[in-house]
Amino acid sequence: MTKMLQRPSWADRTRELAVLLTGWPSVTGTPEEARFAFQLQTLLQSWPAVRSEDVWLTPARPGHAAWNLYVLVRGQSPRTVLLAGHYDTVSTEDYGDWQVLAHDAEALTDKIRSALPLRNLSSSEQLATQDLTTEDYLFGRGLLDMKGGLAAGLAVLERYAALPLDDRPGHLLLVATPDEEGRSSGARAVAHDLPGVARERDLRLVAGINLDATADVGTGEEGRSVYLGTVGKLLVSALVVGRPSHAAYPFDGVSATLLAATLVAKVEGAPEFADGEPGDQASPPVCLELKDSRTHYDVTTPARVWCAFNVLTQSRTPTQVLSQFRRIAHEAAEAALGVLHDRARAAGHPSALRLSTERARVLTFGELRAQSAQRAGEAAVEKIIGEHPSGADPLEVSRDITSALVTLAALEGPAIVLGFGSLYYPPTQLGVAVADRRLYQAASRHAQELSVETGEPIQLRRYFAGISDMSFLGQPADPLETQTLCEHTPHPGLVDPVPPDALDFPVVNIGPWGRDYHQRLERIFMPYSFATVPELLWRVTHSVLTGTPL
Repeated sequence: MTKMLQRPSWADRTRELAVLLTGWPSVTGTPEEARFAFQLQTLLQSWPAVRSEDVWLTPARPGHAAWNLYVLVRGQSPRTVLLAGHYDTVSTEDYGDWQVLAHDAEALTDKIRSALPLRNLSSSEQLATQDLTTEDYLFGRGLLDMKGGLAAGLAVLERYAALPLDDRPGHLLLVATPDEEGRSSGARAVAHDLPGVARERDLRLVAGINLDATADVGTGEEGRSVYLGTVGKLLVSALVVGRPSHAAYPFDGVSATLLAATLVAKVEGAPEFADGEPGDQASPPVCLELKDSRTHYDVTTPARVWCAFNVLTQSRTPTQVLSQFRRIAHEAAEAALGVLHDRARAAGHPSALRLSTERARVLTFGELRAQSAQRAGEAAVEKIIGEHPSGADPLEVSRDITSALVTLAALEGPAIVLGFGSLYYPPTQLGVAVADRRLYQAASRHAQELSVETGEPIQLRRYFAGISDMSFLGQPADPLETQTLCEHTPHPGLVDPVPPDALDFPVVNIGPWGRDYHQRLERIFMPYSFATVPELLWRVTHSVLTGTPL
């Protein structure tokens, strides 16, 4: 078992804060989420060491009715470290009869401890039962993802605020954000807020620490990690346009279904399309959506098929990913048309001659948009886009706009239109700048020291495996990639360019670990999460704020 740190006792205060925050429901998109920042503001303004004027709220990005909360503790120099965590959670519907206890960590843990032995246990329930033989785990919706991490950040900030001013080498700024489980509307707003905040309050952001959690079904080896970056995410869309035919005459047309199936088969899980170095790659692309255009049954082959691929990146840019998919789409279309030709020839069908010379067009959404405007005028294109508000389902909006422009442009199949179906999450990684190296060295040194002190190794890992708010912290503007995203994303509401004056600073992730987040058995491992994590945050923060020479 992990040794509990003796100095100072973080565990009780961090646990107290985590249980308190978990008790405030904040499911994404609910009135409770919109209320949470005000509750937290009231709490922080009651702390004697925190000045009321240094706690303030700003709105999330337009379209999401919740607030970012900022709290600043001033120090001797403008050097500032940002601690960042989200407070929204997924829903509690999966708890069933336990739903009323989902936000009461103590009562829920007791209920699960008494209820599980009476059930026919699934594998996840067996592991939870085993965990409950110790006192190391606490259950609750959002306790792991991620109010435990937010509590660790608040505990560090509270203790920092209690120091005499002369003992604070720089400023500590914490921001709690909504909507990480949706579209990161809170963190995206932070990117827009920070330049003004830094100017108005004389801050110089030198590092950021995200507080997100890791899931680990083992002994904690994966969970006890400092992540030096995060994967990025693109949703690459492909509207496949065929040439419909009666089902009795399949070779008279070109099957959009076959074209799409060949594209999906070529992309799905293919390791050669995974971004990163061998042995340390992001997960390969997978198809998240596959739908044809028909609204009712008939015996005509579908005219169009829509695909959307989840693409995780470590270093590839949107421009590079789009270029890669253009090549893949050409290869898939050529292969599918080759299959149609060979089968038509084997059947002795006269269409074999035509199919031998058939070629599919592969174009981007930007090229389709230009073609539509040339044929029908820019006003007609703007009207179609304006009739489709960004809404709750970005892929549905992107599909409808792309399909409408295919009709407007009179684009004939076979063709494949590629684009970006939703918001872009950029990858992050530490570089070679002085600030990056200082943050790396602080994280590395203190992780090693705490590994010795606790007897449990803390690993440094290159990339946080899931998308997170890290993507929007400390990211400088990239005009060329912004242009690519704007040009090839169907709805402008699905593009949120980094502001030109965005602050550039390195970011790592230090947070709790536990099991089953987003599931009804979500639980946090307390010895590491409530003791080691705040101590590691404390040490790394102090090292970075003192600006120790490299």
